[in-house]
Amino acid sequence: MTIGIYGISSQSGRAYLADYLAKGYNVIGYTRPTEHGKEVLDTIHRLGGLYLERPENSNHEMSRFVTLGKSSVTEDLEYMVTNSDLVIVALPSNFHEEAVRLMSERGIWRRRIPLILSPSRSVASPYMWRIIGERYPIVCLSTCPYSCKAPKPEVALIKRRKRTFIASLEGDLNKKQVDMIREMFPQAALTTVPALTSLNNIGAVFHCATYMLNIDEIERRKAAGELFSFYMDGIAARPEVGEVLEQIDQVRLQIAKALGIRTFGLKENPREDIWRKLTNGLRALEEESADDIDILRRIRKEFTEFLDNCVISAQHWLDITYGVVRIEGESLSAAIGRTPTYQKNSVPQLRYVTEDIPTGLVVFEALAHMLNIDASVCTSIIDMYNARFGVDARAVGRNLSDFSSEEIISYLKGE
Repeated sequence: MTIGIYGISSQSGRAYLADYLAKGYNVIGYTRPTEHGKEVLDTIHRLGGLYLERPENSNHEMSRFVTLGKSSVTEDLEYMVTNSDLVIVALPSNFHEEAVRLMSERGIWRRRIPLILSPSRSVASPYMWRIIGERYPIVCLSTCPYSCKAPKPEVALIKRRKRTFIASLEGDLNKKQVDMIREMFPQAALTTVPALTSLNNIGAVFHCATYMLNIDEIERRKAAGELFSFYMDGIAARPEVGEVLEQIDQVRLQIAKALGIRTFGLKENPREDIWRKLTNGLRALEEESADDIDILRRIRKEFTEFLDNCVISAQHWLDITYGVVRIEGESLSAAIGRTPTYQKNSVPQLRYVTEDIPTGLVVFEALAHMLNIDASVCTSIIDMYNARFGVDARAVGRNLSDFSSEEIISYLKGE
């Protein structure tokens, strides 16, 4: 299997490159011919590889230098398209259409190798299919598998691996292709219901309103050279922001309910008793197999596969993703404050609005309107962003206006 990676100059692209090289796969890493892309490419060529940095972790993975070997990094997109068995698109989702268009121009549509959108955000495939052809094989990841940074051109820092996530298989994938996906992402629960990745888009819940409701302080501290901890200062210390996030969270849960998808955390039907039984059982199994990472991965995957027909609230997501044990009735601000990953200073990133509003919040608003659900909280944040940045997020984003309600609902249900 040869793995193509579109976007090795990005944080996640570098993490994918280092991780799969370390695991012994043949990789073709592509970077766009930008100044930053050229710097990354030249550095990796000069060194013959790159550094994979890992802090102390339960998997006992050590930091190391990983060599390219027979793998390659290139600016030649046609070479990657022609010689890869699948391609990971490791870019912010607002650049996915451009990437797919460029690969289509280089003939990837003839090969029909899977495209893995990492992450896809919400309702991605219908927009990609307009470019590359109906039912082209696409895998939509609900989240990037890594919490990662790229502090230097020659370094990929994987802070932690996500314990579990959902990957939706969309379009026509054959058995060999599905087997490759299972091998590459052993911790992923695979589904054929696109709503489960589109609606479990936590970035749209956490990022957009937090950035916009803190934007003056973010900009003030940046100008002063002071740190603004996105999750601690922006959410944990501001319960009023957390309340807005919870309202956005409820919009997507209401959408799931309207589509006939089971939920955890919906106000009128939280199902906390079931969640408690499930997670208590999971933790007991994890404790029993604490020293065997392969068994732990299998346990977590099987648990996620049980949940892969559900849309879960932000608090429940923190529980299963970061191990922040759910406290019934706790506010989202308080749960964020208890999340170790977020207690480490997280720097606000502009993509939290430039990506997550057009490919997340705009989609939630459009779906809510289709299903007669009140999405005024989403509308207010989108309008605030448009006014502040002088853009029209709905015009450039996935507003679903090119599709009928029937088409989108049928797509989301995997029908």
